[in-house]
Amino acid sequence: MVDCTVEGLMHAPELPAILKGGARVLYVSNEHPEALARLVPDDTLEPLVKEHVKRLRGAREMRVSSPAGTDLTISLQGATCGGNWGYTSRPGTMTHWPGGLALAFPAAGSVNGTLVLAEGDVNLTFKRYLEKPVTLRVENDYVTRIEGAGLDADLMRSYISAWGDREAYAASHVGYGLNAGARWDSMALYDKRDFNGTELRAFAGNFLYSTGANEVAGRHTLGHFDLPLRQCTVRLDGSTVVDAGRLLP
Repeated sequence: MVDCTVEGLMHAPELPAILKGGARVLYVSNEHPEALARLVPDDTLEPLVKEHVKRLRGAREMRVSSPAGTDLTISLQGATCGGNWGYTSRPGTMTHWPGGLALAFPAAGSVNGTLVLAEGDVNLTFKRYLEKPVTLRVENDYVTRIEGAGLDADLMRSYISAWGDREAYAASHVGYGLNAGARWDSMALYDKRDFNGTELRAFAGNFLYSTGANEVAGRHTLGHFDLPLRQCTVRLDGSTVVDAGRLLP
């Protein structure tokens, strides 16, 4: 089944019944045709993603740091881990194109520390590159403070508070990009209504932090941020997988 809806069936209530019937669902993300043509998956992406999903599932802890000041600790015990490479051959599964990321939905009370969004990092809710740093203080999964001066910090504070829902401040999923063909700078080339931003989630070496719904932690909310960060170092049980924004072989 090829899903060409604008928002996708990924979170639709009908999806479980569709998958239970044995269908394979490919969601074609609402991207500019140029991006879809450029990011057609090849045979190298599937084994790479599977290897990193295996590493996530085998790890107890993820540590994330950056020169900008990020210092985040994420327990992976009890997390649900997965990945995507842009196609699926197994009945009862769903994927999306473009693909190329490995991620984890942590259990409740797993995320603590500081996340610093630096200049050039991405807020995909607004489809905007940050122009001034924003610091998020995270305690037991929840963003307790949004620090920073300027428009980027003001937009984040205003948007997330508008939901009137504490769960909008909580951690949804964390992960990192694996697609060498995806580009961080591509968002500058499109009008906002012409792309969905999946490429920015998947470019190799980014650290992706998301807030909002997390079924593994028993949290549901409509508020959501996807925040791909550059120049982060990601370690799994002390072993470096991303070094200052560079995906290690």
